Amino acid sequence: MKTYTELNSLLVDDYLDLLNIAKHLGDDEWKDAILKALKEEVDANHHMDSTEVRQDLWNQFEDINEQMHELLLQLKQVDEPEEKEQIIEMIWGLKIDRHAITRKLETMSRASAGTHNC
Repeated sequence: MKTYTELNSLLVDDYLDLLNIAKHLGDDEWKDAILKALKEEVDANHHMDSTEVRQDLWNQFEDINEQMHELLLQLKQVDEPEEKEQIIEMIWGLKIDRHAITRKLETMSRASAGTHNC
């Protein structure tokens, strides 16, 4: 089971990029919002086992793949350019979501590998 500290470290990568941008832009309000969101996320995951987190991420990944598959089937049947464009935009949104999940899973794997090497 992952400790509180280990689970917290899994989320840091996702927020550090945004935090660096906010600092670079000098946007203290955004920086504070990012720090607050990070704390809330960490607190929410505090009592979750890493296996549960990983399984939840995989379930989300599979759901997104199913949604993308359905949209691709719809795309093949649609003739109107506007409808095609809407479907393509939805697919891109799902791809972005899937990429975020992949990053979280990769972060978990790196963290897990790091704990086994010690």
